[in-house]
Amino acid sequence: MSKTMWILLTLLVILVLSSMYREYSNLPTPDHLKCKESMLQQMFSNKCTPRDGIIRKSN
Repeated sequence: MSKTMWILLTLLVILVLSSMYREYSNLPTPDHLKCKESMLQQMFSNKCTPRDGIIRKSN
């Protein structure tokens, strides 16, 4: 594998591990994920339509 592939693989592993950590740590959902619009649309329109059905799993 080339050096670029190793860098991409490393970044992907870091992303997966950080997502797993966030899920298992029960951290609060970021504000930009509570909206139906993408973050880019929120930046330009300053609009947030709340999502229905965002339920945190409680163990």
